Amino acid sequence: MQAPMLIALSAGSLRGLLVRAKAPLALHDLPTFVREELDLRGLNFPTDMLAGKSLNELDKIRDRADRVGCPCLLLQETEAVDLAGADSKQLAAMDRLRKVALAANRLGCAFVGLKLKDIDSVAHLERATKGIRAALIDIDRWDVSLLFQPSGGLLESGSPLVDLVKRVGGFRIGALASFQHAHDSGDLRGMLRRIAPYAQAMIAQIRKFNSEGQHEEWSLTSCIETLRAVGYSNMLSLDFVGKGDGIKAIVKARDALVQALHATESETEPVAEEEEAA
Repeated sequence: MQAPMLIALSAGSLRGLLVRAKAPLALHDLPTFVREELDLRGLNFPTDMLAGKSLNELDKIRDRADRVGCPCLLLQETEAVDLAGADSKQLAAMDRLRKVALAANRLGCAFVGLKLKDIDSVAHLERATKGIRAALIDIDRWDVSLLFQPSGGLLESGSPLVDLVKRVGGFRIGALASFQHAHDSGDLRGMLRRIAPYAQAMIAQIRKFNSEGQHEEWSLTSCIETLRAVGYSNMLSLDFVGKGDGIKAIVKARDALVQALHATESETEPVAEEEEAA
């Protein structure tokens, strides 16, 4: 039997609750809402939701999250970082990474999600590899791992992203895959099979459900079956990116993912990466 897969939620899905006219939530209230109202056990933040917040405010979020059993797991940088550009741009990117890593540490996050800017040649890939290695040394004090997303250019196809993770090496580097990216590639199952073995977290974007309760643009069941087939058992982060009432969509997605996970629990051992590639 495979290890259970933790289902968390992106705080970005709940932006409306922070600005609603009646009883708006504070940021430090989100962990309680996610745990008690949505029955999810983890919370991830995009950095733009924390802009201007003090370290004391981040500590308050972490304290509440730990108290209610809904820890902060991933801090996702909103803007792409330039680790392959000119030296001045790399220095600016390193400075930004230090700030993000510090914020992640104060929140209790183990992971920082990143997109790399302008990786459109092998030379840029090699330069980014050196920049990432330097960044990992620089932020080691904060005990966070860097997870890289497909981000246009060479990294959009998946294989170069895996190559980047392999080039850097070590246990503080990985991929941050997503259902949306896999779907947009035109080969959802193939893309998930390619990236998932190197992913320490997976973003499960949610848009709209039809009248029969099925997610319209991609099958959540197919996504789970594919992930389980390659042995993926790390975090899934629900992220509502559709229109309208996100709470209802999140609950439907949660139930669909849990059902799909239960259906795969008694299935055969995961397919080895070499067999998938054959």
